[in-house]
Amino acid sequence: MNRTSATLMLQTIMVLMEKQNSSGVTHFPTGFYEDAEIERCYQPYGCFSKAYPWTEHRPDNYFPVSPETLGVRYAVFTRRNRKIPVLFQAHEEEKVRNANIDPRGPFYFITHGFLDGGHKIWIQNIADALLNLEGNDAATVTIVDWRRGSQPPYGQAVANIRLVGVMTSHLIYTYYKELGLSNLNNFHFIGHSLGSHLAGYCGHSLQKKYNLKLGRITGLDPAAPYFSNTVTLVRLDRSDAEYVDIIHSNARPLYFSGFGISEPIGHVDFFPNGGSTQPGCKNDGSANQGGGDMYQSVVKYVACNHERSYDFFFESIAPSCPFMSIQCKSYEAFLDGNCTSCDNKHLCIPMGFHSHNMYKRLQMGGLVDTNANVALYALTGSTKPFCRVHYEVTLKVSNSTESKIHGPDVGKILITLIDRNNNKSDHRFLNDEQKYYRPGDVDTKLIAFKDTGLPPLTVKVEWKYEASFLNPMTWRLLKSSSLYIEYIKVSSLEYNTDITVCPKLKKPVVANLPTIMKTKYCSHP
Repeated sequence: MNRTSATLMLQTIMVLMEKQNSSGVTHFPTGFYEDAEIERCYQPYGCFSKAYPWTEHRPDNYFPVSPETLGVRYAVFTRRNRKIPVLFQAHEEEKVRNANIDPRGPFYFITHGFLDGGHKIWIQNIADALLNLEGNDAATVTIVDWRRGSQPPYGQAVANIRLVGVMTSHLIYTYYKELGLSNLNNFHFIGHSLGSHLAGYCGHSLQKKYNLKLGRITGLDPAAPYFSNTVTLVRLDRSDAEYVDIIHSNARPLYFSGFGISEPIGHVDFFPNGGSTQPGCKNDGSANQGGGDMYQSVVKYVACNHERSYDFFFESIAPSCPFMSIQCKSYEAFLDGNCTSCDNKHLCIPMGFHSHNMYKRLQMGGLVDTNANVALYALTGSTKPFCRVHYEVTLKVSNSTESKIHGPDVGKILITLIDRNNNKSDHRFLNDEQKYYRPGDVDTKLIAFKDTGLPPLTVKVEWKYEASFLNPMTWRLLKSSSLYIEYIKVSSLEYNTDITVCPKLKKPVVANLPTIMKTKYCSHP
């Protein structure tokens, strides 16, 4: 798709989204001679150019609107004031001085993206989760609300975050100065979509203007339109903070309804489920029905994948399981089971909030290069809680005489893991579609299960068989479909355990009759 078509697609989706979010839209004034300007200044925040590189990969180009027009508000929460925040503007130094902020920290900044605002429930959920963390009794959460500047056109919102980022760096410097801090190591900026790049501009400005560096920036599906394939000055990158971690959840081309950037741009980039589309976010084709259904369907599909990044991050603060991700050369290699054990070539880092602690340990051990990127992959569930644990499952079809006499069979294998306390995982298919299994075949897959809290000891196996008139291999007239399984090996990424289980007395797994397989049923030569 050429540049014009891509731009048209972007603007079309933006219009549809604007229709759904039409309340309170701000229309910013433009002047006849605006294009003649190269630079526009807003003191004390500095000047903003429209020359290269701000023209690269952008079909239009704007100056940020004035700070007064933006009306950025900073809402500050602590454990003492969870419900009613203290409200700041970027230049209110005396108000910061008298706000009774605990200098011990940590300090969190959270911001939204296009067509969003600081009042959204996901931001409040993350703020509450951070304040609830054990040991965070001195924490301060500052929400950066730039909703008036996040309205269409998209190119104007893109320009506005440059100024909002600098304004926020001014406020952070005020924190630093008024609270008598020695550095910004315990400052963590969390941004979604355009807010990710806003955080990057803030981090860059702190270094350039104040010689200070943020401790951490978390980019939640950083926006791709106007940012992909640009120089690092234009977008968030790992030079903007001591540690930059990214969760990609909608990293696909714009013409496929993708809004997230696909390039690895942090110290650590997480690609859950491949990072492009997420389980549970379905494009069911209802966009073709016309009328109101069309825009609602498009917006819902795009939003679901794009917003899943902040759902993941919220859950990672107090996760239901380790939320582990593993380094691999590609998502396909990850799915093929080529990266299922944590070692020097396949680093394991939990996705989200707790990734920094593991990264620092790896850094101390000389296992990561802070000038390079680590790309990691994980599988999640389709519903909350999203966290899953990963198992490499290898099945071997028996090559015994009985299996050969029975011959090949077609079906699906359903697996349930059972731990020592008889807690059961969810049921997962080894393959989503029916497969042709022959004696001696070996099938290996990486599967994500709900965590029971302990590694499995036994496996419940079911053989699912569906007859098809078009496939003679599925015809069964006199006997039930079955499969002779020699063994199933289950290797855990999170628990670092391996078990091999077998059917009792080498009996076949018969269609719709669950079979319990145990290690003690495996014969040893």
